[in-house]
This record gives sequence, C-alpha cells and structure tokens, in this order.
Amino acid sequence: MAGTSQDNPYPEYGLARSTSPTFGVSHTHTHTAVPQSAEVDEWHATVDAVLVRVAHIDSETRRINESSDQRGRSWALPVEPAEQARIPVWTSRREWLRQFRHHIDTPAGKTLCARRLIKPDKAYAVAEAHAHFAESRTGRGVTAAKSTIAARAKVSESAVNRARRVLIDLEMGIEHVRGRNLKTLEFLAAEAHHGGQQHRAASSWSLSSPRCIVEATPLAKSPKKLPSRSAERTARYRTRKALRTGSIALDQPNQGPPATTVADTLSSVGYLSCEVLPLGRTHQRARAWTPPPPRKKHTTPAKTPRPLGLQRAAAELINDAPALSPPGHIGAVCDILQNAGIDPTRWTGRDIARTLSRDTAQRGWIWPTAASLSSPLAYLKRRLGSIDWTGKSPSEQRKVADLARRKEQKELETAHEERAKAVANPEHRAKALASIRAHLAEKLRHQ
Repeated sequence: MAGTSQDNPYPEYGLARSTSPTFGVSHTHTHTAVPQSAEVDEWHATVDAVLVRVAHIDSETRRINESSDQRGRSWALPVEPAEQARIPVWTSRREWLRQFRHHIDTPAGKTLCARRLIKPDKAYAVAEAHAHFAESRTGRGVTAAKSTIAARAKVSESAVNRARRVLIDLEMGIEHVRGRNLKTLEFLAAEAHHGGQQHRAASSWSLSSPRCIVEATPLAKSPKKLPSRSAERTARYRTRKALRTGSIALDQPNQGPPATTVADTLSSVGYLSCEVLPLGRTHQRARAWTPPPPRKKHTTPAKTPRPLGLQRAAAELINDAPALSPPGHIGAVCDILQNAGIDPTRWTGRDIARTLSRDTAQRGWIWPTAASLSSPLAYLKRRLGSIDWTGKSPSEQRKVADLARRKEQKELETAHEERAKAVANPEHRAKALASIRAHLAEKLRHQ
C-alpha cells in the first residue's frame, strides 16, 4: 500500500529489517511496542506492593523485639509472658546456689545425680554457669548457648545436658523454649536487633526457687559482726580521756610492765601512778601493753598409711584393666576407690574389674584403649560413681555358691555312708540263706 513502510499499514507490528553496508540485510526479528503509560502504572504498583511488604516486615520485627525484650549481642527465642508468670522467681543468685548445693549434698540429691550419671560437683558448676547468665532480679532469661555454658563450667556439653536434667528434677530450672533454627521473620528480627546474621537460637531457661526447696533449705548462718572503725576510734578516745583525767589507773592487771611512778600532790584524786616519760617524749601516747600470746608449735599431722587391702585391690584392678593405669603413683587409684565407697575387705581388684566389664556390656559399650583415654583417673572415677557397690561382690557370691555346693556334697557322702552301713556282710547273708533253705525244706516235707 502506498504511503506505508514496506507496503505495511501497521509498521509498528510488522517485520523490521536492518541493512548494513558491510554485511547486507541482518536477521529478521519481531517486536511489540507497549504503550509507555502501562509500563509506568505496573512499575508503580510493584513498588507500592514492595514498600507495603517492607513496612509490614519492619513493624513485625520491631514488635517481636520489643515484646520479647531482647538484650545482649544475640537474639533469643521469645517466651510467652503467661508461661514465665507461672514460674516462681529465685530468692537471689547466692541463695539459689546455696539451695542447690544443699539439695544435691543430701542422700536423695546424691541418688538423683547418680541416676543422671553426673557428680554433684559437676552439677553445681553447671548450675553456677546458668546463674551467671540469668537476670539478677528474677533468675530468668538464661539464653546462653550450650557451648558457652560448657566453656564457663569447664565441662562437656553432654555434662551440661545431664546437669540440666537434675535442675528439671528439682524444679529449680525450667526450659521454656527448646533451641532451634530461626524462621524467616525471626532471622530478620535478629538482624534488626544486633545487625548480624543469626541462623539458630539457644534454649530459653528460667531459674526458680520453689516453695518446697526454700522450706527444706536451712537458714544460712549470719557471720559475726566485727566492730566498726568508728566504734574502735570511740573506744580509744574514751580510754585516752580516762587516762588524762585519772579515772582509771595504769597499774591495773594486764596494763603492761610496772613503770617508775611519782607522786602528784596537786591531784584531787590522790596519788596517781603515771609513767615517767623520757626527755623529748612528753607527748607520747599512753597505751596499754598486752603480752603476746605464746606461739603454738606447728605440728604436721602424721599421714595414716593406706590399708594393705586397698592397695592390693588397686594393684589387681590395674593388672586386670591396664587401660586404667594412672600416669603417676598408684595411690591416686586407691583414693578413687576409697571415695567411691568400695570396701576392700569385700571387693577385690578382680571383682571391681569384672563388675566394670559387666556394666560396660550391659550398656552396649566397649572398653577403651590406653591410647584413647586422655585421663584414665577421671574415666575410672566416673565409671565407679555410676555403679552401686553396696551389694554382694563376685567373691562373696562365689563363697556362698561354694558353701552350698560343699554342703550338697557332704549330704551326698553321708547318704552313701548310710547306704553302705545298711548293706549286709557275707556272714549275715550266709545265715539268711541257710534260714531260707531250712524253711523251704521243711515246707516241702510237710507237703
């Protein structure tokens, strides 16, 4: 059609060809022209939607951070206020630690620690680490990571888990929220709180002093009050004033060695014994002289040697379990056996080794090698603490079985002897046969 580009009445929707003086006609391509007003409207709508979304996320993250009262350089998982309100606050940090120490030192507390496979001292160290990170007023807000608590208590993370079970059993520690990975909105809230990236949050705990724990804990002994410095100054002032006015005498008992005295005829009190001061010391203070107490001779208490049975049990244990050989003197093994409450008169070293092997097999474990144990004494102490040593030892059980077997053997021998005594001798058998034959012969004769 005339008057159009390349005879096409709609050039904006047709084929467009570009011609190059060097390469000729280029590749043919199609394009659609979009009105500029539609693009602007779509762009403004997209920007408005994004701004609304950003504002919503900003308000949500601000609300979460303000409602959860975030503090510190990490973001903690929020806890419902009603969940925290049902937990009693602690008395104080020092009093809470004293309550925990008292309850784990009782027989019931030691049994609880043994059931949770942790020593009371380790449990106290983990509790002290929790109390360090808690709010001083309420005992809440323990949001430190498990690794941080383990590093402060100088224990492993598994020991932290076992100590936390003890806290839960005593109702002195409550876990509100278990640690987990953060969601998208929580990740953005954490970034708004401390400005860094945080992908995971630790558990949230509260330390509590329940009423039963407070009532069962004895009151702390108040320390004796020492006289204050002001009271001491007042007492010294009154003593000097009395010495100057003559209301007390210097020749009282415990007032020092006797001094050269002169008579003061102008004194209204009469003759007053006063110390004659040398020339140039007229203003010397009069002080009471008290003889020093006699020195006590420091005597080193004699060390009691370890029982021979205890030493023999330790030697047998190391002989049967070489992986437990101590790096130093074997006396350390003796002390561990004694602290574990093992009676060496009932338990031999072989009995202890067999009991440890049986406990290892029941737990599904295997004995470690000497190269894998960095601290054999600590391993032995932990293993001995998880076993009850109040029952009968294998030696005692073997003695009981031997006594029963010997009694059975003796009864069997007695039965054989009685049976042998009941057997007739040849003469008696001959007499019995003769009597029987005579009786039969007489019977046949009568027939």
